[in-house]
Amino acid sequence: MTTQHQWHVPVLIAGGGITGLSAALFLLQQGIRPLLVERHRGTSIHPRARGFDIRTMELFRELGVGEAVREAGKALGPAWGVLRGDTLAEVLADIKPREDGRITYPSQLKGLESLAALTPESGARCTQDLAEPVLRATAEERGAHLLFYTEMISFSQEENGVKAVLRDRETGATTTVTADYLVAADGANSPVRQQLQLPVTGPGVLADFLNIYFEADMAELVLNREFSLCIIDTPGITGFVTAINNSDRWVYQLRYYPDKGERAEDYTEERLLAILHAALGMPALPVRILSVLPWEMTVRVTDTMQSGRIFLAGDAAHIMTPYGGKGANTGVQDAQNLAWKIAAVLKGHASPSLLDSYTPERQPVGLANAMRSATLADENGILKDQEIMQRQVIAPPKAGEQAPLKAMELTQNVRTLIGIPDYHYPVKVASNCPPRPADKVLYGLPGTRVPHLWLDEDRRLSSLDLLKGRFTLFVHGDPAPWQAVVNEGSVFVQVCPLPEDRLAQWEEVTGAVHGEALLVRPDGFVAWRGTCTTPLPLKELLS
Repeated sequence: MTTQHQWHVPVLIAGGGITGLSAALFLLQQGIRPLLVERHRGTSIHPRARGFDIRTMELFRELGVGEAVREAGKALGPAWGVLRGDTLAEVLADIKPREDGRITYPSQLKGLESLAALTPESGARCTQDLAEPVLRATAEERGAHLLFYTEMISFSQEENGVKAVLRDRETGATTTVTADYLVAADGANSPVRQQLQLPVTGPGVLADFLNIYFEADMAELVLNREFSLCIIDTPGITGFVTAINNSDRWVYQLRYYPDKGERAEDYTEERLLAILHAALGMPALPVRILSVLPWEMTVRVTDTMQSGRIFLAGDAAHIMTPYGGKGANTGVQDAQNLAWKIAAVLKGHASPSLLDSYTPERQPVGLANAMRSATLADENGILKDQEIMQRQVIAPPKAGEQAPLKAMELTQNVRTLIGIPDYHYPVKVASNCPPRPADKVLYGLPGTRVPHLWLDEDRRLSSLDLLKGRFTLFVHGDPAPWQAVVNEGSVFVQVCPLPEDRLAQWEEVTGAVHGEALLVRPDGFVAWRGTCTTPLPLKELLS
């Protein structure tokens, strides 16, 4: 017989993956203590997502988890580039080991210096099974209620909140929870999305794969030949090997065909071991299969990410292929956008209508990332040949040598690929702003991420580090008039005058003049810019 309890929380998060755990951390940053429920016993045991782009690492930096995530994934750090051949052994045999261990790939060889000037961070490699424990431990330390092995078995939406019934999968006990808001971060097969019957866009299922996570000691084979992905062209086998730790953990993504009557259970361990030995080209190599996970390579995006007090984030809202590496990153960035808005409403700083901006700001980003990921896949769900060429690992040129021509080609939309946001969020308040120079990616214009500027000689403190999830007013000149304006407002805004020795650089990166200020939202995007002769439009921005 089950027991029943009742509980009220400000925010209920369904799903304890990267997106859900990130949402918990961003809410905690805002002073909101959420309840997170996850149906599995623990964090993911599958190393699905394998990397975080620059924008996500900027957000993890702000949360204080960036270095821990980078450290957790350091073994995967050298794994860049895409290879292709009949077997992995044959491909690697043709690659001369890098003598100094350095690697480059085409999109880094041109424009890297100018891109580095835009951010205090760099991307990081870290698999999902290693990143999630870092996020979980941090959320627990900071006071989030995390209930693993607990599933949300039903939910309903009411005028003043959401009611959900939770079941402890260990004891069977149920709890009725009421929450002001529900964040559905419950994955690609989101039960919340399905119950809400939200309309979706996209081509749907592109291909079916078996994710074969296996153990095999290939450390010596790949030393200084590290790669990210190797597509195998062995007859009768369609798939690719992905690096997990460049030592003894790997994944083979095997294409199979349910539409032809094939079933995942038809692939016995004996059959899978034979396939792995053939794909690797090493029949005598000891191999141990750790897990097998059937999955559909799908591209599908909800037309809306909100239904009343319920919000979708991550894969629940936008499912994409692994190509381009934007799935987990888009989810983390969804979570940050949503968390500060929910917090502002709960604290009475903003009108509930502020939450209506979540879909128009995030859905187009998820849609663009998902549809682009679809264009990178061929008819078999494998990365297209032209994309392979752009991602090949190459040896850096020696002193006095010129890099090969193909290495100087820059992949299209490189800023989007590595996570420098060059999209604009719509803003409610127009202001007189200078036109953006053609060579400037970020220029402090409303709707764009605030420009990065080092504020100290040691290059440790960035302008982005001042935000800390708060509304921030970057002031060029005397802060006193601005402080007076802020004190008259109903919302706390921190005033940050620029150091005198950085004013020239600030003018260069923003076009700001003396007496001008940039009002930056808690998520780092510029909301308004102007002079103190014009009142801060906080009410308009938060309604």
